[in-house]
Amino acid sequence: MADTITVLDGIQFTKPDTALVWTCDGAGFQNSAVRTWAVSLPADVSGARVIFNATELTAATRYHVRVKLTSLTAVTPTKTENTQALEWTAIAPAEVVETGAIDVSGGLSNTLHIDAAISDATAIAAAMEIIVQVRKEAALDEWTDLTRFAAQIGTAFSSAFAAEEAAGQTLLSVTNPAAGKLDHLGKFIFLEDTATIAQCEIAYLVAQSGDE
Repeated sequence: MADTITVLDGIQFTKPDTALVWTCDGAGFQNSAVRTWAVSLPADVSGARVIFNATELTAATRYHVRVKLTSLTAVTPTKTENTQALEWTAIAPAEVVETGAIDVSGGLSNTLHIDAAISDATAIAAAMEIIVQVRKEAALDEWTDLTRFAAQIGTAFSSAFAAEEAAGQTLLSVTNPAAGKLDHLGKFIFLEDTATIAQCEIAYLVAQSGDE
């Protein structure tokens, strides 16, 4: 019997056999390699941005981050869910990465969806800072902090995909999932597509086969 894990929903993209699965040891969301946040923007804001401050990270550590925007627009409300403010981006120690100005002037209500995943096996003790700012001067780079918070910390473990997996699959072939700490179920894991970074994704782990 092949080693496998089972995720809640089918994966969005085909994963090559070079892809990696990242998780942290220990049960529960507090031991998760992945965190997601939704930040609602004030209705009077026309621009926003997200800054990822990794200047305090220790050498060889890494996060992957992403930002999406959902908006409520038009006189007859229309919900928009496909605005990519920042595609998956790998952030190394001492880096500061930001989305650039995100135009939310057309939205009656706007929410930023921020994802971060630990994607290196080196322990992270000092967390990356995430800063959400809103613009206060039209056409100028003058910004006010809306909220600041820390990304997760910990030590991530990786497991290798044992074969290419087609989009839509929920049963994924992964080498020695228990040894890779995927025996802790009921939490989000990060699927790193090492060939195409935009096709990385988050999945929710519901089962694993053990090491065969």
